[in-house]
Amino acid sequence: MKELDTFVKTFGEGLRTLAQGVHAIADKLDSYAGSSDDGNFETEFDAAADDTVQPETVKETPDVADAKEKPAVSATAVVYEKICAAGKSITMDQLGEETGFGRRKLSNILYQLRKQNKIKDVSKGVYTKK
Repeated sequence: MKELDTFVKTFGEGLRTLAQGVHAIADKLDSYAGSSDDGNFETEFDAAADDTVQPETVKETPDVADAKEKPAVSATAVVYEKICAAGKSITMDQLGEETGFGRRKLSNILYQLRKQNKIKDVSKGVYTKK
């Protein structure tokens, strides 16, 4: 019975913390929307809130506009660009040094590029643009 009481108490504290986080997010959304709401929420969680439980800090996520500034470049495109820029041919070791990708990732990318007829094998571990 004592274990159940401890569990229920811990669970209740967790719910209070979660409710405080939801309130913080709602306040943030209201401020972004320019709402005139003062953020005072009257709920049963507020009435039962325990002052000893500290709310966890909410980390802000970067704006969506920031993510749109840099178009995502695939690893395959990076490797293909390196092969094209190499001129005649390039080895898998050179590709690894220039891209920072591991051998397994490079092997998979090179396989896909060969399958798409974009590159060809000059010899084992040496590739060139078709």
